Amino acid sequence: VTESALIDELAKSLECLTRLRMKGFQLSIDDFGTGHSSLIQLHRIPFSEIKIDQSFIMKMTQDPEASAIVETVIILSHKLKMRSVAEGIEDENVLNALKVAGCDIAQGYHFAKPMPYNALKVWIKGKS
Repeated sequence: VTESALIDELAKSLECLTRLRMKGFQLSIDDFGTGHSSLIQLHRIPFSEIKIDQSFIMKMTQDPEASAIVETVIILSHKLKMRSVAEGIEDENVLNALKVAGCDIAQGYHFAKPMPYNALKVWIKGKS
């Protein structure tokens, strides 16, 4: 769920998202920190993970402020009993910095580019 989509229809969103969580679905707030995020939304909405936007991730090894934002969101996610997900990892240095910061999940071109299902099956077999 993107922040902007959530804000546009907050009442409907809350009801729908709560029902999904009650049925066992995991919910992720996508692109966190780039839209209309607020702490009250994190408190009200039953998310299971926060996806940290790649605009912060990509700069975190060169920009102390971007690094501070990433680290703070990771701490916040853990305090709220959510997983932290870093989007847009493109190199080993960023991945290592995220490991040190305690990030739970990493995704990006460093691992693989998007691919069709059949190519994914082959890629996964090659990793086994």
